[in-house]
Amino acid sequence: METAVKIGFSFVGILIMLLLPPYLEGMARRVRARIQYRRGPPLMQTWYDLQKLFKLPSVRPTKSIMFTWAPYLALASALSAALLLPYGNVVPVNFGFNLVVFFYVILMVSVFLILAGLSVQNAFSHLGSAREMQIVLTVEPLIAILYGVLAYNAGSLSIAKIFANLHPTASLVMTYALLAYALYVESGFLPFDIAEAEQEVIGGPLTEYSGKLLGVFYYAIYIKRFALLWFFISLLVLPWVGPITTTLKAAEVLALQFFLTIAFYPVIAALEATNARLRIDHVVKMNTRAFYAGLVILAIAFAGW
Repeated sequence: METAVKIGFSFVGILIMLLLPPYLEGMARRVRARIQYRRGPPLMQTWYDLQKLFKLPSVRPTKSIMFTWAPYLALASALSAALLLPYGNVVPVNFGFNLVVFFYVILMVSVFLILAGLSVQNAFSHLGSAREMQIVLTVEPLIAILYGVLAYNAGSLSIAKIFANLHPTASLVMTYALLAYALYVESGFLPFDIAEAEQEVIGGPLTEYSGKLLGVFYYAIYIKRFALLWFFISLLVLPWVGPITTTLKAAEVLALQFFLTIAFYPVIAALEATNARLRIDHVVKMNTRAFYAGLVILAIAFAGW
């Protein structure tokens, strides 16, 4: 593909990752409301909420630099992760071993969330950060193993090459199933939003945040969720569409990624609306069992199955 076409696809991808995540959250709020027999807010309500927060001043209960910078660092991490993903067959920021970089930068959103909660003297913030840390320490090793299976199957640590070179095996099918669970947990959807849990810990790590800083943190979380879902959708689409040699086919693939992302979000919202929040010890046990299952899948992959 020509350089101008790649720049065009990269620009479209950047627009999608900046504009779509809050709209998806608004759609999820509407779906949850309808399942609960409520009318629900407008689809653009999340955008309206963010715009209002961005215009409000933030109360800073501490002089800690981390409290002020954590939202921006989390947003930068989420944006960096989204830039490493393919839009059509174009990856805006493409280099070798970027699967490892994607793993770490998406993790940093949770790390900055934890540090933000620990930067203030608030029991609810500390409790939320502790819960987030427990989830991270149990789900990230599982995700690392599953990424390892994908890389081993494709023979590369480059996201673009992984999507182009995956071939169907029993271990890959099991990896897809377990990865769907792991990315759902990592996204912090119900019943795994234990760190934020407004009814219990009043927002957890975000308890002391308000105004612009709170809006930036929410925006970072929405983009993180989008990036994880787009990664999984790309796994469902790109390995099986064949070589993408024309601009028209690349546009069709991008459109398919876009509409599947929109189609998956109501399913996620339905799962949120029909499941009660789990206890942290239950989630730790579930993630630990999933980790052992991931080790089994890795052994199956090494065996060539």
